[in-house]
Amino acid sequence: MDVKLKIEFSNGGRVVSLDEFTKTFLEAIQRAVRQEFERLQVPHSPEEPTPAAVPESKRALAVSKAEAARILGVSRRTIDYSIALKQITVFRVGRRVLVPIRSLEAVVRRGSLQTGRRELTAKDRL
Repeated sequence: MDVKLKIEFSNGGRVVSLDEFTKTFLEAIQRAVRQEFERLQVPHSPEEPTPAAVPESKRALAVSKAEAARILGVSRRTIDYSIALKQITVFRVGRRVLVPIRSLEAVVRRGSLQTGRRELTAKDRL
């Protein structure tokens, strides 16, 4: 016994089959997901190597507080609090506050970062 089900949607006077609707719907979802992934990815030009491939001599020696927060995966407020507690060292260039990369590496080696409420350990950030 052969059973055939045909469902049609009316789109502005145009009849669309369920197969056409499904195909169009899935393509729209794929486009949206691709656009979101592209928006979230950090673009690297072909001549610009990925951060892991950058030799230490060409790496930045210090970053802004916002970049330090992004690197550690914490809020900027946590960075400010850690600076106040002298867990992270900083230096100034004019009015700009910079965080040495070595200071961030020390935080990672220690495996913990004190926050206003409690201590964050490496396990908490996973």
